[in-house]
Amino acid sequence: TFHLRQGVKWHDGTPFTAEDVVFTFEAVQLEENAIDWRPNLIQGDQPMQFEAVDDYTVKVTLSQPDAAVLTALGIPIVPKHAFESAQMVDAPFNTNPIATGPFKFVEWNTGESIVLEANKDYWRGAPCIDRLVVRFIEGPTNAANALLAGELDFARVDGADVTPFQDNPDFVLQTASRDLMRYAGFNVRSANFSDPAVRRALMVGLDRQAIIDVAAGGYGTIPDSVFNKAVFRYEVGRNPQYPYDPEQAKQMLADAGWADTDGDGILDKDGQPMTMRLVYMAGWSRMEAIAPVVYDNWRALGVDVTLEPLDEAKIYEEVYDNVSEDKPYDAMLGGWGLYGPEPDHYRNYLANPTSFFAFNNQQIIDMFAQGRTVTDEQARYDLYAEIDRLLWDDLPMIPIYQAVGAWAYRSDLNIDAAELNGSFLTGLKYPGRAYFVK
Repeated sequence: TFHLRQGVKWHDGTPFTAEDVVFTFEAVQLEENAIDWRPNLIQGDQPMQFEAVDDYTVKVTLSQPDAAVLTALGIPIVPKHAFESAQMVDAPFNTNPIATGPFKFVEWNTGESIVLEANKDYWRGAPCIDRLVVRFIEGPTNAANALLAGELDFARVDGADVTPFQDNPDFVLQTASRDLMRYAGFNVRSANFSDPAVRRALMVGLDRQAIIDVAAGGYGTIPDSVFNKAVFRYEVGRNPQYPYDPEQAKQMLADAGWADTDGDGILDKDGQPMTMRLVYMAGWSRMEAIAPVVYDNWRALGVDVTLEPLDEAKIYEEVYDNVSEDKPYDAMLGGWGLYGPEPDHYRNYLANPTSFFAFNNQQIIDMFAQGRTVTDEQARYDLYAEIDRLLWDDLPMIPIYQAVGAWAYRSDLNIDAAELNGSFLTGLKYPGRAYFVK
């Protein structure tokens, strides 16, 4: 049972009530709306039940215990009165939204900007800034240049673009960890990479710090877990590191039965060369910077790597929307932002034989399923710690680095109370609390 805060209003002045909450969840459950969150609200084949007990009380009935239910219910609520029916596709609300936050929607200039204005009736108090313009700028260098030119007040900057803001009295530069992991994922059904010993060798043979330096300008940390640091009871140092050591990596591959028997510089086993088709999204600057380092490192080990950038349609066809267990690639480069403390997020990727990695470890699948039913906090922590250990040993994907974001902003802008936080799209947890110092 959930008790809603009273006195909250939608931007058009309508009270926020339990009817809005129930409407939202029931609309998400409608198959015809095709909303990605729908599986979160279905237990087996039984949908969760939602009831508005009164204006400020919502009752949720589950068909079975679910320790991850709070994350499952973490869905933005929409105003019931803004929809003519529960059909959400092509509703006017989608391009002219109203919400309950500190800023009201004013206009959306496609491809250019979104304009917001202060919500004077915000329940936490009116924002300090009257107008907020979120601009869409292609590429971090262009954003940095716009900030330097006075066209922006606040922006996230990357790599070499950080330099002009360092020791610059006109700007403040701050960093914060982001819930973003860059990784190299394996198709574990590929004959060459089905052996965990091979995947561990490739981890040891990958200079992850060099990738951080080249692709992220040094702004990143080397993970010691497949889980992001924000995950429930994440523990630094729980798993042993895989330090970069190409000579050890070569020995590990030799121990796994791979050798260059014909002297062509490519490892082989049972007459088959170690070839790798490594795919990633074309035009994604981060992946385009990571790929050459991965190529050089693994080619030096004797892996015949072919880099293949795919356009957006093709990468979705081959990787993201491909639910077949037979994948047409050997490995892929990607990144994910699995926000918040709930480790069950990872079940769809690491306990699902049709995911990007075609990883099918029944023990891990069963443990993830158990993790949804265990409600004792310590027992749940112990369970996911063991899952983490097993995944760290099996390595269906290599966590390359966890991103650290850098934000630069005008020195007369105070964001202390706004709280810089890399988990939020804007980088600010409470943007309404930012203000200019006069």
